[in-house]
Amino acid sequence: MDRFHIICVDDQPEMLFQLAHDLAGFSDWVKIKICPDAEAAQTWIEKLDQDGKYACVVVSDQNMPGQNGVDWLQLLAADRRFRHTKKIMLSQNPTNEVLIEAINKAHIDRFFAKPWDAEELVHEVRVLLTEYVFEKGVDYQPLQKHLDPETIFKYLHGVTD
Repeated sequence: MDRFHIICVDDQPEMLFQLAHDLAGFSDWVKIKICPDAEAAQTWIEKLDQDGKYACVVVSDQNMPGQNGVDWLQLLAADRRFRHTKKIMLSQNPTNEVLIEAINKAHIDRFFAKPWDAEELVHEVRVLLTEYVFEKGVDYQPLQKHLDPETIFKYLHGVTD
């Protein structure tokens, strides 16, 4: 399937490699795109939208040259076309100010300090992909084996936050 996409954004190639490695288990139904900066990621997301494909989850570093993660994710959050896109922020040494801005301005869904726990990241991405599928109104049944069962249950029983 090439409808569903995870976009990983970091200026450090080794971090992108690690993200791609950690998220490889999704590759049987989700395409993983790695981008070296916010500009490249924005270009890719725009292309996905034009092609009728889904930018489901963005995993972005905070500290990047040019546009930082909070600023870029804030612009993404303000774009109604991507209102369902789930956002994860990564940061090496997050300050309280960065955390507050990420939550209040960029409306991130999850935050991970580098280095992250791969198992926890994969679990959270699976939850966010499941939320995306339901919020976007995509038929979840053909994807059910890939999605998070607990999150499916919550959506089907109307107990989401």
